[in-house]
Amino acid sequence: MAKRRKSADIEAELAELQRSITEVAEMDEPADEDIERSKTALDQFEELQDELAEALGYEERVEAVRSASFLEAVETPAPRGEVRRARGPEVVVKADPFEILRSNNQHMDKAEITRALTDANLSAIENFEMPDGYTDSFRKMIKRHGRDTSWASNMLARMQPAYISAFEKVTQGDTSGLTLTDVERAAIAVGTNTAGGYLVPTHLDPTLILTNAGAKDVVRTMSREVTLTGGANKWNGVTTAGATASWDAELTEVSDDTPPVAPVQIPVFSAKALIMASIEAFDDISGLTSDVQMLLADARTRLEAQAHMNGTGSGQPTGIFPALSGNGAVTISLATGHTFTLADIQRVANSLGDRWTDASEWLMHPNFLGEIQALGTALGATYSTDITQPFTQQILGHKVNQSFTAPSTSQTTTIDNLAVFGDFSNFLIVDKPGSTSVEFIPHFFKTSNNLPDGRRGWYMHFRNGSDSVNDLAFRLLVDRTTA
Repeated sequence: MAKRRKSADIEAELAELQRSITEVAEMDEPADEDIERSKTALDQFEELQDELAEALGYEERVEAVRSASFLEAVETPAPRGEVRRARGPEVVVKADPFEILRSNNQHMDKAEITRALTDANLSAIENFEMPDGYTDSFRKMIKRHGRDTSWASNMLARMQPAYISAFEKVTQGDTSGLTLTDVERAAIAVGTNTAGGYLVPTHLDPTLILTNAGAKDVVRTMSREVTLTGGANKWNGVTTAGATASWDAELTEVSDDTPPVAPVQIPVFSAKALIMASIEAFDDISGLTSDVQMLLADARTRLEAQAHMNGTGSGQPTGIFPALSGNGAVTISLATGHTFTLADIQRVANSLGDRWTDASEWLMHPNFLGEIQALGTALGATYSTDITQPFTQQILGHKVNQSFTAPSTSQTTTIDNLAVFGDFSNFLIVDKPGSTSVEFIPHFFKTSNNLPDGRRGWYMHFRNGSDSVNDLAFRLLVDRTTA
């Protein structure tokens, strides 16, 4: 059995790998050996992240046992003549998760500070009632980026009650801070970005909430998510077709099977949203600010859902359909224009081979799923033309994901995208967790005379990216023209 390593040792190794990966990513023209070194480091980095999460979890459990106290289940009878006082209830005082922000940690090494901030963040988030799935995604992000102590400290600071109350005040109009207490004024400073906007409290950050499996961004629920912190504005990786082994006779020279590798970059793009309200609305609508935050989060979900599906890659993320469109190596056409057949579906499902088929899923608009289901029992007993039944959840044994955001047009005179089949772990969505900012604008001015007109507003800014990193893991089913 392999010996369990301490989290501090794993973190030190991760830091060294991070340095190596970053060094290659910043090279203008990396050599082949540099790219290979970065690829190996990336694979090791991902494996060590899982090992670190397991080690931290184990150490947390051990520490919980070490610090636990127990009452004797059965007390021994008192000696004759001795009167024992009744034991009062034991009071458990929960540690303040924000103490790490106030204490002097110069005596702590990097690993200790990382562990303390990770524990504090996970403890602080328990004070909030979050959507299902939110805490799990938050835990994963804290574990993944915990070594970025500046980022982790900022995430923790924005869960402080003083920060939350200050954020509510400044986003309701007190941009000068007249009603803020000294504690609130100091707290809100940690979330003020360079443009004057305020980073939203951690438990309200849409970047974290959107990882919930209940989000309406269908592509996000299927794809692999990666995250950036700090000043990074693009994700860097490498791709390769893999090495080719061969059967060689004894004492014969082996061939050079080193595979070619290519760097891959996915940039994050800026997105913005603005909501305005009259001064009267501030007076008349209870909970206006909370409603606006909900609307901004919903606007982000819908914008990203569209981009991850159909984004052009120019000034916005690249969607899965545009990423594959035009690549003849992954495109399969219907045999007959505007007509689905069993043979078409089978050709797509059988085209990926052993490497990617098992993990592959379907993605299409309900319009086309309905046409496939209308084939009836031609595909087997799991399909039905009974209109009282919902759409099928599988096609040829693979899960079907339907979305009204997917392409829905099928014309006889143009070649239209119909469906994608593939392993969506090869489609990446890049987030910058904790970077969503909201700025309150106290007055808007009419363009005619540059005078205020009684409107105020909230301006939100966030960044996101997406793209396919391996088109060969997918197949794009397209229509055939009859013209």
